[in-house]
Formats: sequence, structure tokens, C-alpha cells
Amino acid sequence: MDDTVMEISTCESNDQKEVMALKRCEQKTYKNSSHMVGAFEVLQSLRKDRVLCDIGIETDDGTIIFGHKVVLISVSTYFRNIFTGSNERNIDHIINIGDLDSTVLQLLINYIYTGEIIITEGNVKVLLSAANFLKLDYVKNVCVEFLQTQLDASNCLGIKAFAVLNDCMELSKSSQTYIKDRFLEVVNHDEFLSLSSVEVIKLISCNDIFVQLEEKV
Repeated sequence: MDDTVMEISTCESNDQKEVMALKRCEQKTYKNSSHMVGAFEVLQSLRKDRVLCDIGIETDDGTIIFGHKVVLISVSTYFRNIFTGSNERNIDHIINIGDLDSTVLQLLINYIYTGEIIITEGNVKVLLSAANFLKLDYVKNVCVEFLQTQLDASNCLGIKAFAVLNDCMELSKSSQTYIKDRFLEVVNHDEFLSLSSVEVIKLISCNDIFVQLEEKV
């Protein structure tokens, strides 16, 4: 074999190379606005195909929804506390959350991966309760906004009670304001008629209830 050392030529000769003279300036940081969206789209695709999933969430009806711990803890402090807390080593590959409806849980897991949530008049209450349980503040807040648009004389008392139960102070206040401003309409509906005497007394004792004639209260 010939021991001659061969010099590998480059695409450009020295005569062809140009020296780029750049002005001195501060460094600049560039951010790809679609980077995170693309990454989560891939993660969602992997989840649907059960690729690299390291956790399954089971509900009482036997439905198991698979996911990635690192994704779940990035959005939900509930999952963060479970998977990174002192009992983390004792967590099985399948955990049971029996208090949640499987359809609603699926919506919330999809939200964690996509940032999108579907809210209807049929699922808003159970969705809010589940979001409150899983510490998904954004979903809880948009459910509150949705319910505020649904307030009327026939449901404001029920929505207020629901808000108190789920620690939604903003919804509770807006419901209370609605009740006070439209009290004479509220008393004509079934929700008011189903109140206990104690609840009625508490309600009509409010000094700022708006009525046209004081003697109607």
C-alpha cells in the first residue's frame, strides 16, 4: 500500500474563501415559538400509542388512562406531589383515582398534553370539581367563566352553593351579586322554594338585596 500522505482538498480554495467582517454587538437569544407546541404534539402522539408511558391512571369503572409522569407533573401539582413526594418510590405503575369520572379524566389528561379543554353545560360542574381535585387552575378558572355566563334566576342559588363547595370565591361572589340584584325573580323559582327556613332567613337578612318595594321582602 502506498504510504504517500494525501491532502484532502476542501470545496473552496484559499483564494475563494471570503472573510466575513461582522460588527461587534451583544449576543441575541432567539426562541422558536412553535417548539413547545411541537414537542407536546409528539408527546400526545406517544401517549395515544402507549409509547414510553410510565404511569396508568385507573378510575372505578376500570378505565385506565396512560401517560408520562414528567408531563403530568409539569402541569398538575396534584401529580407532582404524588410522583415526587416522600412516597414516590411506593407508587405502582397503575394508580387509582376512584373519585373521578373516566370521561372527565380523559378530557383533563388531554388538556395537560394539548392545552385545550372542551366545556359544555353538561360537563362543566363535574369538570370544575375534577380540575379542582387535580389542581388544574386554568381549567378551574375557565369553568368558572363558563358558569358565570350561565347564571340566571332559576339556577343562581344552586351555582352559588356549588361554588362554595368547590372553593370558587369569584363564582360565589358573582352568584351572590346576581341573587341580590334579581331577588324578586329568584324567589319565583324552584331553587328558592326548596331552601330551608334557615337558608331563607339568612338570604333575606342581607341589607343590600335589591327590591322595588321594601315590604315585599
